Amino acid sequence: MVKRVSLSSVIGSTAVAACFTVAAQAQSVSSEQLAVCAQIENPLQRLVCFDKLAAGDQVSATEQKAAARTPEDRFGKEYKEENRVVDDMMYVSIAEKSQDPYGRWVIVLTNGQKWKQMDSTSYQLPNDADYFIERGVLNSFYLGRTDINKRIRVQRAD
Repeated sequence: MVKRVSLSSVIGSTAVAACFTVAAQAQSVSSEQLAVCAQIENPLQRLVCFDKLAAGDQVSATEQKAAARTPEDRFGKEYKEENRVVDDMMYVSIAEKSQDPYGRWVIVLTNGQKWKQMDSTSYQLPNDADYFIERGVLNSFYLGRTDINKRIRVQRAD
């Protein structure tokens, strides 16, 4: 009976000591590292980042890059990457425009993004108009003008 009591007290004191060492390790994480992990929008990547910090590892450069990307950089690339953007519309300015052999528009925006027309709808792109790209359903995007109620389906090409 005495052996069981002493064995259980040893196990209990070891468990309490382990809890205090984990708490001491958790306090060594800086607020900058927590902020980097908190800015990652992908839930799985964010969880992996926090798990690394809890284990005592440093935040990697890829996780810092994932946190530093702007929503404008990710807009239209959801089907290529595991990113989730909360913006449903983005106002844009067209830097260059050309048509492919099928008469579909290939558009380069002033921010460097390249978009191409996916449908065969006839659409005019005057230089003095204000444009927007809005999100549709099932990862579709539409280019429209603010002065008319017509738009074309586009897809990000870069």
